Amino acid sequence: MKYKRQNKIIKIVKSMPIHTHDELIETLRREGFNITQATISRDIKELGLIKVPSSGGSSVYSVPEPAQEGSATRVDMVSDSVKNIVSAMHTIVINTYPGMASAVAAAVDGTMRRDILGSIAGDDTVLIITESPEKAVELERRMKNVFKAD
Repeated sequence: MKYKRQNKIIKIVKSMPIHTHDELIETLRREGFNITQATISRDIKELGLIKVPSSGGSSVYSVPEPAQEGSATRVDMVSDSVKNIVSAMHTIVINTYPGMASAVAAAVDGTMRRDILGSIAGDDTVLIITESPEKAVELERRMKNVFKAD
């Protein structure tokens, strides 16, 4: 449900000017989503929505352009969120501060997608699947360097 709602948020923000949380909540409710202010705040943060000036002097929510493949921008934004990285068999576990696992997983997916089979994010933990134990060890080393984690 979360991903369906977040996809709808992106479509709404791209298709019409949304000035406030309340406008977004009302639009989502018309689309059949029953949500709270807290949920919308979390979604905006997780999606990385930003406010940009609009014609008329106010500001509206916007979806930032995604960072290019291999770009350090995405990783730099979340590197302080990573607490620990460890590999086990053909997996890597990344521990983050609460609420940051999705952002870290998105950074990994966006910058290292050729090196992984996939990732799963919880609240403060990311599980990354690799092709082999050797790949996991190699990627763990690279991630510790990239995320500046010990």
